[in-house]
Amino acid sequence: MKNVFTSNSIHRVCEANINFYSTPFVHPKRKMKEHDFIYILEGEWKIGQNDEVFELKKDSLLILSAHNTHYGVSPCAEATKTMYFHSTAEKGDFSTDEITDLPEGSYCIDTLLDASRNKSIKHLFSKIVDCKLSNNQRKADLYFELLLCELSELHLHDSDNEIALKIKKLIYSHPEKFFHNTELAQMMNVSVKTAENKFKATFGTTIHQYILDFKIKEAISCFEMFPEMSIKEISYNLGFYDEYHFSKQFKKITGRSPISYKNKKNT
Repeated sequence: MKNVFTSNSIHRVCEANINFYSTPFVHPKRKMKEHDFIYILEGEWKIGQNDEVFELKKDSLLILSAHNTHYGVSPCAEATKTMYFHSTAEKGDFSTDEITDLPEGSYCIDTLLDASRNKSIKHLFSKIVDCKLSNNQRKADLYFELLLCELSELHLHDSDNEIALKIKKLIYSHPEKFFHNTELAQMMNVSVKTAENKFKATFGTTIHQYILDFKIKEAISCFEMFPEMSIKEISYNLGFYDEYHFSKQFKKITGRSPISYKNKKNT
């Protein structure tokens, strides 16, 4: 199951604490109006949500989403130590088994995550708990938003996605270039098929389409930031063959010509 959190509202951290269980303890069965975030500092625990069972170990982070049934499957190990906090469930938050159309700007996060490879997650979680215990509500809420950003990007830091991330960085670092897949594959020291497959698996689109989308977004930014710059200048700065090539791709992606889009933005 995946959890979707809206970015249109600020979530409020309602409660937070650090718990130590010297003897085995079973997580209570309940259905909450808030989201329950649990981080395992030491020990092990087995907790269920609806029909799923999650095995937690050190540096596991579990998100028990609001309005779902949570329950203990078995007692935690002796000397288990956890951090936890509850956050408000805002309009636009939901949990689902399959994401088909993610709302723009939302965070999509797995229910169980391994945070051992990302120290920022543990740090942000600790900050949320510390700020809430210190009655610094605003900071706790802001750290929570940062945590959502970090968690939503966690899968991008997997070793299998390093090639895709390096390709993305090259695209962003050279807005003036149109990279060919063969060229990128050689730079990554992998086959063209491997580069293409890993990129699409990570970003959900082809390398070529990603480059076009990126360049069109850059063009739109230029319309807003540099209204005096001509469409011809922008097209050459972004590596298009000519103004016609740029206009054709712009209209294909946005449904409007560059002139029409630019004039409306600057009126």
